[in-house]
Amino acid sequence: MRRLPFCPGLASALALLVCAAGTAGGARAGTQPPSAAMLRPHSAAAPLARELRLKATGPEVRELQIRLRHARYLATYDAHDKFDGRTRAAVENFQREHGLRPTGVVNQATWELLRQKSHEPTAAELSNTDVGPWFTGPRHAAFVMELQSRLKQAGSYRGPISGELDRATLDAIAAFRMKVGLPAAEVMDERTWARLLPLTRNPGYKQLFDAPPQGNADQQLDPRCTSGKVVCISKGQKKLSYVVDGQIRFTREARFSRPGWDSPEGEFRIWYMNRDTVSSIFGERTPMPYAIFYDGNVAIHFSDDFADNGYASGSHGCTQMRDYQAAKWLYEQVRVGDRVVVYP
Repeated sequence: MRRLPFCPGLASALALLVCAAGTAGGARAGTQPPSAAMLRPHSAAAPLARELRLKATGPEVRELQIRLRHARYLATYDAHDKFDGRTRAAVENFQREHGLRPTGVVNQATWELLRQKSHEPTAAELSNTDVGPWFTGPRHAAFVMELQSRLKQAGSYRGPISGELDRATLDAIAAFRMKVGLPAAEVMDERTWARLLPLTRNPGYKQLFDAPPQGNADQQLDPRCTSGKVVCISKGQKKLSYVVDGQIRFTREARFSRPGWDSPEGEFRIWYMNRDTVSSIFGERTPMPYAIFYDGNVAIHFSDDFADNGYASGSHGCTQMRDYQAAKWLYEQVRVGDRVVVYP
């Protein structure tokens, strides 16, 4: 697995390889609940006005990109009218996985199959003003506290940093969206979050909380975890501990790879850290807050899906946490070069 993601706030020269599972979601005002979205019908067969290929332009290309996004072959939230290399690669992957010759050219056969896997684009999708899911679920108080702090810095919120998604916070989200040219909605989706990040700074853990998160479980440590500073991860116990000189500072539940994928074992060194990583390598955009990379594209990170669904699903190799506050705290304790030990 070696495909490039999109990572907001990261210079293009430092594009990362990442892995994730699940999507951020949650009910929100003014948008469809998940049950309604699942009932959205797929499109019926229809003729293709013209073949679409690299360097083609026009509204048909925009529709193509939206349909590829529906089918989870093009992980983007904004569509445009240019048939670029990324669009061609998505078409080739779609063709390959549906038994068609992977030419990267959209002909009638490709179009008919894609319509069966996608929906009629809405006006909001075509204009890139559709409201997506929450970047991170608003049920996580620590995320809401960060959001309130950033909205306050942006001049859109004047209330307390409470962690409660109250009326003042929802109004501030809508006001900020309008300020940056997005439709008024009470949702901090990825488009809005991406605009908020460069205008504000992330509040430190100690600015939001008076004490470290309390440990809530015990973990039997591997002998390699008894010296120095180390993140100790047990796949068999489904736990993650932060350990200093053999003393466990805190422990949390952890989730690993789904069937067909593997979470690597061994002793590693943290090589990169990014607070706002978004994985786009599996056909959809999945936030990975507080990502700590320790083995190529494998990272420790917070997972909304783990928080919502527990062990019913899994990652593509990463170690996932479901406590946002604990993920933020752990991120601030470690540094590039620190050890990570993963054992059975």
